[in-house]
Amino acid sequence: MVCCKNVSFAFVAAAICILLALRSVPADSWAMDQGGTRHPLDQSNTKMMSRSNLLHTVASSAILIASQPNPAHGAMYDNGPDMSGMLPPTSLPSGVTYQDLRQGPPSSSSGSDVTIQEGMRVNVQWSLKRTNGYSVDSSANNDGVPFIFTVGDTSPKGAIPGLDEGIRGARLGTIRRIVMPPELAYVDGVEDDCRGPLPVGFGPRQRIRRVMSLLKDVPGEGILLDVKVTRIQAAS
Repeated sequence: MVCCKNVSFAFVAAAICILLALRSVPADSWAMDQGGTRHPLDQSNTKMMSRSNLLHTVASSAILIASQPNPAHGAMYDNGPDMSGMLPPTSLPSGVTYQDLRQGPPSSSSGSDVTIQEGMRVNVQWSLKRTNGYSVDSSANNDGVPFIFTVGDTSPKGAIPGLDEGIRGARLGTIRRIVMPPELAYVDGVEDDCRGPLPVGFGPRQRIRRVMSLLKDVPGEGILLDVKVTRIQAAS
C-alpha cells in the first residue's frame, strides 16, 4: 500500500513537471514588434524544450522523490530524519561519504557520548539503493530483521567495507546515509556466505550484481545505504 502511494505521488510530481515545462514552450512562432506588426520568429534563436529535455526533467523529479526517506518504512525511519538539523556530508579518503539524517541522543543523562568504534557489535536497520535513487531492498522488506555485525570483522559475518568504515562514530539511534563506490561495496558477491547487509531474493541480488559487474566504472555509480543504529554492544 505504501509503495502504491509513493508511485502515485511520483506520477503527480512528474505531471506537474510536464505542465511547467510545457508552459516554457512558446505558444506560437510569431513575434510582434513595437509598431504592432507580427513577424515570424527565427527558430534558430528560439530555445525550445525538446522531448528529451522534458523526459530528463521528469526522470530527475522521480529520482529525487525516490531518494527521500519514507517515515512509513517501519523501524528504519522511526521519528523521521531531522532535515532542519542535518550536518553536511563527510567525505573519507577512501571515497566513502556519509551524512547523518538524524543524530542519536547522548547515551546517558550525564551526556556521555558512546560512539561506534572498532570491535563493537552493532545492530542496524537498513535500506539499500543505487546512487540514482533506485531502491534495491531493505530490512523492512524482510520482517524488520536487523543486520548484526562486528565493526572491523572482515569475515563473511562482517559488513561490506563501505558500511564498516562509514558507520564508525555514529551513536545509538543515529540514522546515517552512507554512499560508497562499488569497489567498497559487494566486492565478495551477494551470496549467503558474503558480507552484508545482503539483499534477499534473485531480483534484488541481480540488481547489485549488475552494478558490481557492468556499471562499476560508470562515473557517479555506486551504492547508497541508509542505516539506523538500533543497538551497540561494547567490544568483548
